[in-house]
Amino acid sequence: MGFRSSTMLQGASAFGAMAIALLANPAFAQAAAPVVGDSAGGRDSTEIVVTAQKRSESVQKVPLSISVFTSQELEKRGVQSVYDLSRIAPSLAVVSSGPGENNLIIRGISSTAGSAATVGYYLDDTPIAASSNAALLSTRGVIDPSMLDVSRIEVLRGPQGTLYGSSSMGGTVRYITNQPNLEKIEGKVGTDLSGTEHGGFNWGVNGVINAPIVKDVLAVRVAAYARRDDGFIDRYPIDPTNYLAADTTAPRQHNVNTYETQGVRAALLYKPTDTLSIEPSILYQHTKLGSPFTFDAVPGSLQNPIQARDVAETNTQKSWIANLTIKQQLGSVEITSSSSYFHRDVELVDDSSKVVAYYFSTPKVEPVAMYGAYHNKEFTQELRAATSFKGPFQLIVGGFFHDVTAPLASSIPFPSAYTYTNTAPFSSFQTIYAGTRNARLKEYAAFGEASFQLSSTLSARAGLRVFQVDQSFTQTGDGLFNGGYSTVSSESHDHGATPKFSLQWQATRDKMLYATVSEGYRPGGPNNPAPANVCGTEVAGLGLSQSQLTSYGADHLWNYEVGAKTSWFDRHLTVNGSLYYIDWNRVQQQIVLQCGFNITANFGKAVSKGGELEVELHPTHAITLSSGFGYTDATLSNDVPGTAAKSGDHLLDTPKWTANAAAEYRDHVGETYDGFVRVDFSYLGPANFLYDTTSPFYRRSGFSIFNARVGLNPAKGPWEAALYVNNLFNKAGETDLPTAISADLPTTRRVALTQPRTMGVTLGYHF
Repeated sequence: MGFRSSTMLQGASAFGAMAIALLANPAFAQAAAPVVGDSAGGRDSTEIVVTAQKRSESVQKVPLSISVFTSQELEKRGVQSVYDLSRIAPSLAVVSSGPGENNLIIRGISSTAGSAATVGYYLDDTPIAASSNAALLSTRGVIDPSMLDVSRIEVLRGPQGTLYGSSSMGGTVRYITNQPNLEKIEGKVGTDLSGTEHGGFNWGVNGVINAPIVKDVLAVRVAAYARRDDGFIDRYPIDPTNYLAADTTAPRQHNVNTYETQGVRAALLYKPTDTLSIEPSILYQHTKLGSPFTFDAVPGSLQNPIQARDVAETNTQKSWIANLTIKQQLGSVEITSSSSYFHRDVELVDDSSKVVAYYFSTPKVEPVAMYGAYHNKEFTQELRAATSFKGPFQLIVGGFFHDVTAPLASSIPFPSAYTYTNTAPFSSFQTIYAGTRNARLKEYAAFGEASFQLSSTLSARAGLRVFQVDQSFTQTGDGLFNGGYSTVSSESHDHGATPKFSLQWQATRDKMLYATVSEGYRPGGPNNPAPANVCGTEVAGLGLSQSQLTSYGADHLWNYEVGAKTSWFDRHLTVNGSLYYIDWNRVQQQIVLQCGFNITANFGKAVSKGGELEVELHPTHAITLSSGFGYTDATLSNDVPGTAAKSGDHLLDTPKWTANAAAEYRDHVGETYDGFVRVDFSYLGPANFLYDTTSPFYRRSGFSIFNARVGLNPAKGPWEAALYVNNLFNKAGETDLPTAISADLPTTRRVALTQPRTMGVTLGYHF
């Protein structure tokens, strides 16, 4: 397996001690404890059921490292975005430049580059991770679906290649929505009103309605929402004589990083028989950013987060997700067909004023804008069968097809009345830059996973996914930045298989140990060639072949994991933990060139090792204490020629330590309401933004965030209300070093940061 000695000894000691504790526990020799929620004994709570392995199972019985957050838990913790998940899920890092500009990393398997994400991202059965073209527009990732009417979120750690495919090397994040209720009319309405320090007023409204049309046969469910957050970052024009300075004599534009979103999700459930269900659903979401949630590090800073930009950098995103799920029960076999269509349009503006002035040494900085348009269209079809036999053998088999079309266009036209249009080198070109890319990806896969009960306490699972991925692209470029017109086309074909093996020992009803070996995979893809006239000398020094400059190969990893899921003291204490070692080969990573462009190449090898621990304690009926810890040591195993990356360097954007804790007191207030007080803490450790240790942007510091919430929930009544403070101590922390869609400069970069202290109130009515 390749474990280092110290890691193996620590892991063996930890799990040896746990195994001894399991056997020493008196409950091992007694009758099994009642299931969670059984009135005969144990803590009176509700068992959490997940579908992480594409069948319904108790979360404490699933042999993998998983965090699950129900809708109630998400609301109590104030989770509103995918970035907020990184505060509460161990070993999950979300690198964020604002809503809809997120990059997901689990267990250090960094996804800053590549033809596919390294973390699977799903809305029910629909994959919604972005293709690589999104990286070229610096959105680099996933949409932010509203948390409204989400039943739960599952964060699966470790490769999920057997059931979820090539985009799940590090793990998978799944949003599971509430389904239509065939029996009764129900709904809710709510509002969220708040104010942000150094910003303004924020508001949000939402509502859900569920209505049976034919009881027990046909029902519809609709959720709608609208939200507007004021910004907290101010913008100045660039000093015309110094691109590193802001013109503070000009009027300041306040709170430019506004956020607006509206959306609706509608689902129809038709159940003509007890064994057949048909559910079509559709989601539409419109999001607009007035500006990225970034400041310019020179002249701005964390203490003075200002932008120095001549152009308003708006970002508009429109997403449509349509799905048709059909389930048919045939005896002990359930057949599921899921057909999905995901369409995402991104239109954005990037300020290129500094870039043009820097590279062409113009006497003054003048406003220049780059425009980007990205259109992602994905069709996904999955057909699977899952058994529920009475015997020891269970099976899931299926087929998968994924078709992606992702056209992109970007341009830097000469602004009207641009002073230098008729001077060299501008006079020789009709435009500063114009480029297009038309990318296509098709993935075919067949998968299966079988489990067998070897004894009353021991079971084994084995899975395999075979696949083929075909990619092609055509790219054109023109203009001064490109050195004139160019065109390049390429295609790639990857195929292979990803296995998974797991053993599970159910020592008692409440204590389980497991061990897993699994492989993860990501296909290669086309590169973004750096213009020879700007980057030729630097690229030549990398020692890469011409084929490597136009494409990069597949990477893959092996994951070795042991874990335990345990409940103690009549289920008042839950302790779940895992240890892992990941061997990653031909790592796809992004090389940020000093000329301002970037390319992707296979870096060689990397290793990630660490573990997760989650604890929840109920010392009394009214008090809940919880905590989570993640340790990730993800490092390169070799130098990268021509770059600053050296063997032993930590992989980018991967904090070694993450931690969270929460304390809640909840009790009855009269007969109608439950009152509660809650405090949440999260810690995100330091991480490297770059491999270049001489860069001022090389590393970000760690930071802690405290949130507090107090309110009333209905025990029998319809109303609820809460007061909250997010980022109680107004901590400013860096969350991303995003890549500009035009080019980055070595002397100034954009840096994303946390939202300042925000105080608000939520009101809701249920019926």
